[in-house]
Formats: sequence, structure tokens, C-alpha cells
Amino acid sequence: MKDFEAKILNLREFIDNQMDSIAGNLVFDAISDLVYYSLSSKGKRLRPILLILVGSGFGAELTDLIHPALAIEILHTFTLIHDDIMDSDYYRRGRETVHKKFGINSAILAGDALMSLAFRELAKAPRNVSGLLVEELSNAMLEICDGQQMDMDFEKRYDISKSEYLRMIEKKTGRLIATACKFGGILAVQNAEILQKLEEFGRLVGVAFQIQDDLLEVISTEEKMGKSLKSDLESGKKTFLVVDYMEKLSESERVNFCEYLITNSDNKTVIIDLFSDSGTIQNAVNLIREYLEKAKLAIGNFPINLKSDLIAFIDYLSNRQN
Repeated sequence: MKDFEAKILNLREFIDNQMDSIAGNLVFDAISDLVYYSLSSKGKRLRPILLILVGSGFGAELTDLIHPALAIEILHTFTLIHDDIMDSDYYRRGRETVHKKFGINSAILAGDALMSLAFRELAKAPRNVSGLLVEELSNAMLEICDGQQMDMDFEKRYDISKSEYLRMIEKKTGRLIATACKFGGILAVQNAEILQKLEEFGRLVGVAFQIQDDLLEVISTEEKMGKSLKSDLESGKKTFLVVDYMEKLSESERVNFCEYLITNSDNKTVIIDLFSDSGTIQNAVNLIREYLEKAKLAIGNFPINLKSDLIAFIDYLSNRQN
């Protein structure tokens, strides 16, 4: 596992350097600082790392993989900028969000610029697959937008089912992770069956990742997570823990519970006790484990070295603290 963690750290450093290079070489009259600030934040880089692991595991060259990997990460960063605006989050990746530092209008422009940069980077992919990659990324972006709208719609409802919640996070979080995995297969010229398994793997990992995020946002700290934690509770977000807990309540109790979360978002000890005593935290842990086990089954027939890397990636993800 230590060897794999070193591999992940090396890939993350490589991607960070590539992102810094893109950010540092931008020459614009007015948006250079905006875009540089947006791109120079250091995230987990899970999506480009997955793309490179999959692509190289199937025999593709890093030179063919890196530009699509960067495109995925730039697009992900764009979605975070707009997501932070919609959620009124002021802290991300250990520093001020783009709209907090530069204002909402400039942050919208920064997101638009990053989307353009993502497709410019994707244009550097091998010509034999570039059209397919553009189509895949465009479709992914549409599904992410659909998931984001579902997430916002859920804020006004008190009857969200687990199946609705899971569908929403599969779109909002799972789709781009699935696209990263599928890109790796496309760039390694794999067949339709392999691509379908890669997409399945990515969606399952993405759902588990988001439930894990929901859990960590309750039991962890802003310092560890590197982002604002209260905003989801204050805005009435229907996270997995909220949806699971509300299943046990009547309609009127659900309304009262959501109002309680909004007014007591600072009192994390009480909220943790509520979710823990009700079994909701354990339900989240169990569902994360279930999705990750399904993800392992999806890659059962992959080459042994790639399968080993992806299982190690799942184990690495399971132990994350932020």
C-alpha cells in the first residue's frame, strides 16, 4: 500500500506541475489572475489520476493521456467554482473560494474561462479519438448540470428518497469520475465491453466518494477537509445522512428536523450524536462499503496489474480523511 501511495503522490505532483504550467503561461489583459488563482489550488486530483492509472494499465502512453487528464481536472475545477457560488461557500482547498476573493461576476467568468481551457486541452488528444472524447465530456457536463439542478431542487423538499439521492449524486459526482475512467479506456483503444465496465466502476466509486464526503462533512473539521462545512446544513442540503435520518420521521417531523439543522449547524456534537444514535452514520459506512465492493466486482476481468492498482485506489479512498 505504501508503494501505491507513493505512486499516487508522484502522479499528483506531476499533475500539479502541469496545471501550474498551464496557469503560468496564460496571457490575457484582465482574466489571467482569476484563472491562475483557480488553477493553482491543489486538490486531490483523483479524476486525472484515475484516467492515467486506467490508460497506462491498458498500455497507453502518458503523452497520450496527460492532456485529456488535465482537461478533466480543469473542467472539475470549473464545476467547483460555480458550485461554490450556488452554495455560498467561502472556503475551498484550504483557501478562499474564487467568488469570495474576486466577487461573483468575476468567478462566473473564471468558470467560463476554465471550461474553454478544458476543451482547448482536450483538443491536444490523439486525433483518432479526439472527437469521441469531446462528445463524452460534453455529455458528462450536461449530466453534471442535471445533477446540480436536482441537488438544488431537493433543498425545497422534505420527501427525498434514498434512490432519488443516489441518482442525483451519480449524476453530479459519479459521472465525471466515470468519464475519467472511460477516457483512459478510450485512449488505450479498448472495446465497448471494457468501456462499459470502466464507466460502471467510475460511477460506483463516485457515489461512494460522495457519501463519504457527506459523512466527513459531519464528523470531520474544516481544517482537515480544507473547505467550508456548515453551508450544506445551513442551506438545507439533502445529504445522505439527512435523507437517511428523515426516512424515520413523519412529514411534520422532517420539516422541524431540517429547520433544527439550519439553526444548529454550529453544534456539531449534537448533530453527530443524532446521526450516530439513529444508526445513520453506520448506514452511511455500510453503503460506502457496498458500493466500493461492487466497484471491485466490475473490474474482475481486467489485467492483473491494473486491477491491483484500482483496488489499491479504492482502499486508498476508503481511508481518506479529507
